[in-house]
This record gives sequence, structure tokens and C-alpha cells, in this order.
Amino acid sequence: MSTFSSLNAALSALYAQRRALDLTGQNIANANTVGYSRQRVELAPAEAISTPARWSTSRGVGDGVRITDTTRLHNEFMAARTRTERGTNEYLQAQSTVFATIEQTLGEPSDTGLQAQLSDYWNAWSDVANRPGDVSARTQLLSRGNTVAATLQTDRQNLDAFFGATREQLDADVNVVNQTADGVADLNGRIALAKAGGMPTNELADRRDQLVLQLSELTGATGRLKTDGTVDVALGGNLLVQGNFARPLEAVGSTTVDGRGVNPVRVQFTDNDNNPSNNPPAEISSGKIASHLEALTQTIPGAVAGLDRVAGLLIQSVNAQHAEGWDITTTPPSTTPTPQQGGAFFSGTNAKDIAVAITDPTKIAASSTASTPYQGDNANAMADVVSKDPQGADTQYRNFVVDIGIQAQTVNRRADAQQVISDDVTADEQAESGVSLDEEMTNMLMFQRAYEAAAKVISTVDTTLDTLINMKR
Repeated sequence: MSTFSSLNAALSALYAQRRALDLTGQNIANANTVGYSRQRVELAPAEAISTPARWSTSRGVGDGVRITDTTRLHNEFMAARTRTERGTNEYLQAQSTVFATIEQTLGEPSDTGLQAQLSDYWNAWSDVANRPGDVSARTQLLSRGNTVAATLQTDRQNLDAFFGATREQLDADVNVVNQTADGVADLNGRIALAKAGGMPTNELADRRDQLVLQLSELTGATGRLKTDGTVDVALGGNLLVQGNFARPLEAVGSTTVDGRGVNPVRVQFTDNDNNPSNNPPAEISSGKIASHLEALTQTIPGAVAGLDRVAGLLIQSVNAQHAEGWDITTTPPSTTPTPQQGGAFFSGTNAKDIAVAITDPTKIAASSTASTPYQGDNANAMADVVSKDPQGADTQYRNFVVDIGIQAQTVNRRADAQQVISDDVTADEQAESGVSLDEEMTNMLMFQRAYEAAAKVISTVDTTLDTLINMKR
């Protein structure tokens, strides 16, 4: 190797170690940047013979060092697993919130919940049976009946409002999906162009992968890395993002729980603008949006149906028994009762419109016969409705509450377990692709020493050349 070759080799070392130091500084600067993957300079020796052949010659020593690439330390397999687990975790956490809201709406078990109010209502019938002529006992019965009806209506209204809020959140999250998918498509295009031009794409790929992770958390979408550096994102069997093109989604269907049967809520692609009914559905099986769809099509409607069933049974059983009795109404100016057979105690058909149909306490049909209006046999029979009918409103309500509680407990346990899995997988990925300050500090010292040594080589060669030149004078 000639003296000038030594200078070239040392100079290449200066360039390489400086680039390595620059990249170390980049890693340290982004130690706390979410989604950043650490990078590493790939070095290779500059061979003495670039193209070996029969008559090739060699100086016997290489020409220094060269930078072959800047590697992004990113494991696509671990990233795919992280996306899957994070999507499942978001689904279960959202489901846990749904059941917590429903349980909060019902407020059971509680001394002021519907179960306790139903018990007070049946006890009020016993009081009327014991004191059939006491107006205060009858007034108390109407008050407790109004309390039961008001609670059923309030619970139903709260579930209706929860349905509407979830439907609005679905629209908002679908808009976020569309914006995020557009971002992935844009970065795919920029990455493909940069790779074609031989430009680095590591930071662009980090940003793109973060957006793909957001899509997975929202929809359970999966990503597939292609050879040109772009990522295709799929929902089930349909592509959401392909290269630099993204397909928009829309949420359609009823915005009220009562309209769900005619126009169920769903998410679909918007490919066919001329005939939206023919747009293909989006197969969303995980993520927050999957939870929204399940809440809107199953969980909340199921709670509403359960509450309506309780109200319907209560209306039917009470009105049927009330029609068997006689009241103590009087016809002025006479003060003697002219009993009439009992009419409907409750009006309405479900929890949305249930109400007490009686305002006059004397209209309560407590007697079983018209000839003795001040006896309480029918009121006794009414108080016994709860025990005589094992499938009555009280039993159905208890079963309904227990079923909601079991489902909530199951979801909460799954959510807790999935949270641990998601955290562990995320930590494993971060351990491989994240920045370790201890490691970067070690690398920085190593590159610094190598830079200083290369500089020393140049200084030594310069001194040697100076000595040689001075010997010729």
C-alpha cells in the first residue's frame, strides 16, 4: 500500500465513524419518540480487488471501509404480532366499557334500584289489602307504581342515549380510519419513490408503521410488507390500503335503537357511489370499531330487549289481575260506593312508554267482588303475583341483571388478561427495535475512539511524508 493509499483508508474511516456517530446521535435524540426504530450503520471493508480476474493485481491491503447501508432494526414478525394483540386489547377494553356503562345504568344491586322498587311496589299492594278503605295506602301504591314506571323509562332512555352516543363514536372512528388509511397510502407512495431513487426511508417507514398500528387498534387490520417497501393493509379479505391507494369506509344504519331491526348498523366500503346498497361490507373482527358494532347490534339492543321484556310482563300480569277486581268509586252526589271493575293499572307496552294509568286512588280494584268493595282479596292476589308466577317480571329482571353481570365479568377477565399479553408483546418489540441509551452510549464511545484512531493515522502519515520530503532537500 502506498502512503497516499493509507491516507485514503484513514479518510474513509473518518467518514464511516462520523456517519456512525451521527446515527448514534439520531438514536439518542429519538429515545423517547413513539414508534421510532433504532438504526445502525452497516460497514464493510473496501476490497483491494474489486473484480477478480486472471491478470488482476492487488496491493495486498484493502482500501479502507465503506458504508453499505443504514439498517432500521425492525422485526416485521413482531410488529405483526403487536398489531394483532393491540387490536384484540382495544376490542376487549371497549367491550368492558360498554358493560360498565350498562351496569351503571341499571344500578344493581342497590337499595334504590328497580329490584328494590318492585319489592316495595308489591308490598304496597299488601298494605292496600290490609287497609282497603285507607286512601293513604292507595295513594302510596300509586306513588310506588309511578316510581317503578319512571325507573323503567329512565333506564330505557339511558340505554337509548348510550346507543346514540356509541353510534356517533362509530362515525368518528370510521372517519379516523379513513384519514389514517390516507396517511398510510401517502407514506407508501413516498417510500416507493425514495427507494427507487436510492434515498433512506427509515423515518418514513416508522411513521407509516405507527399509522398501520392505529388501524389495527381501530379495526384489527393486518399489514403485509412488500418488496418495494410499501405495506398493504387488509380488513379480512378486502384491501383497505394497496400501495398509494386507500379505500374509504362509511358507517351506515339506524341512529336509534328502535330502528335497528329495519336498518341495522354496519360499516362498508364506499366503492359504488351510484348504488351504495351494493357496497361490500368491511370485515371488522377486532379493534374499537368491532366493539362499537357489537354494542350497536347485540349488546345494547339485548339490554333494551331485556328491559322491555320486564316492563311488558309487568304490564301484562298487573293489568290482568287488576281487571279481576273492583274499585270503590262513588257517583256524586251519592257517597255510597258504586264499584266498577278494574281497568288497566299500567299503560304502554314496554319500558319506553310504561306509565301508571290511574290517577284516582279510588280506582284501584282491591276488592274481588262488587258487593263488598272495601275488602282486599284482589289486592292480596296482586301481592301474590310475584310468588305465583315463576317467570314473572321480578324473576325475569333478576335473570336479566345476572346475565349482564356474568357477561361483564367474563369480558373484564378477558380484558385484564389481554392487557398483560398486549403489554408483554409491546415490551418485547420495544426491546428489539427501541433505543437503549446504555447501548448507544457504548457505541458512541466506540465510534469516538475509532474516529480518533483514524485521525491519528492521518496525522502519523502526514508526519512521515513531511520527514520524507525534508530528506530530499
